Amino acid sequence: MSFIKRAVLYCLRQRFKTAILFLTLTVILTFLLTGIAIREAAAGAAAGVKTSLGGKIELELDADGNMGGGVQNQWGTVYGYDGDLITQDVVKAISSVDGVIGFNSEDAAAYYGAGVDFKYLPAAFDLSYTPYGEASSYTATLSSEKCSAFQSGKYKLTDGRHITPDDRRACMISKELAEFNGLSVGDRVKMYSLDSDSVTEFEIVGLFDGAEGMSGNALTVDEIPANCGYIDYATMFELFGDELSGYQQLTVYVDDPTGIQNVYDKIAALPEIRDRTLKLRIDTEEYDGVSSPLKSLQRSVNITVAIISAVGAAILTLLLTFRVRSRKNEIGILLSVGMSRTNIVLQLFAEAMLTAVISFVAAIPLSIFSAEKAGEFMILADLDVKINAENLLPLCLIGFLLIAAAVSVSSWTVVRSSPRDILTKIS
Repeated sequence: MSFIKRAVLYCLRQRFKTAILFLTLTVILTFLLTGIAIREAAAGAAAGVKTSLGGKIELELDADGNMGGGVQNQWGTVYGYDGDLITQDVVKAISSVDGVIGFNSEDAAAYYGAGVDFKYLPAAFDLSYTPYGEASSYTATLSSEKCSAFQSGKYKLTDGRHITPDDRRACMISKELAEFNGLSVGDRVKMYSLDSDSVTEFEIVGLFDGAEGMSGNALTVDEIPANCGYIDYATMFELFGDELSGYQQLTVYVDDPTGIQNVYDKIAALPEIRDRTLKLRIDTEEYDGVSSPLKSLQRSVNITVAIISAVGAAILTLLLTFRVRSRKNEIGILLSVGMSRTNIVLQLFAEAMLTAVISFVAAIPLSIFSAEKAGEFMILADLDVKINAENLLPLCLIGFLLIAAAVSVSSWTVVRSSPRDILTKIS
């Protein structure tokens, strides 16, 4: 009779002992599969953060020692930066570096425009210092989507699209200001700039919310967030020409924060950057702030899985040891009739594996339920904890190793003895 047939007959004959082993294995495998699912969910979330946030490299003007000698006027001494600027050639060179996935420049209150054919939400004072009334401020940007207010979630795009580096004479205004004037995406508005003494027509490409109800006790219209918007940088260069020959700062986005140093070194070595009065610095604060809790969760889950495995192995070893010791008579007889020790150990292993297969099937629905509960509990981490097919392979491997170790340890004390010693102790 083969060891597999003997294993099946034993499991059917000893139903109570088999049931105890089944329940024990089911509990262990359920905990293991849930832990593996949480670990994979955390890894997936970390990968998503890496893709969505990436890393950032900041390129700025180096004002130290580059502010000129100063010019006297009626208000005192005025110093102006006389170093290198972040020009279009610099931006083009950086954008060609491997690992760079985007860039942005954001200059708050770079443009003040008075509404020629629309009105701003009123403030306490009506300061009509232009032919068209008071002006409000606009942030000049290459990519409004990457501006700090949108990245932080303070503002959200509600209609239309964001400003891109290819735009010219495009603007974004608040939903509140649009409703106040009956404007919508695609409409054109005219604004007068006192600085350039010119009227410019802009197309509204997007509307955003998040600025409503923040006017407070504003004295001027530009103190009301809903009156402030965004315009493209190309229009700024067009309006101010020689006065604006470059960007004040540039944020460079990298696809993989873990490789950001390599990208940094490549940018620093560019001829357009090297030996210029520009300074680079690495900024991974945003990525680190989001990814660190996920990495900590992964480490905690790995430790938990290891503890469950160790405890599970100990419990299985103890349970199987009791089973083996209660079968000394059976083992002694098998040895006395010439059955090899390897054959007997294989029978014990087969008994455990037959029970484990059933436990494995039972653990899947239980793990799905526990994974859903774990996902609800970890809603702040935005984890989508699910049992996937790829989770089952590590579970099978861990389960196999646990059972193999438990059977080996539990059978060693009995199987290593001779048939005469076993039967003598029984008698």
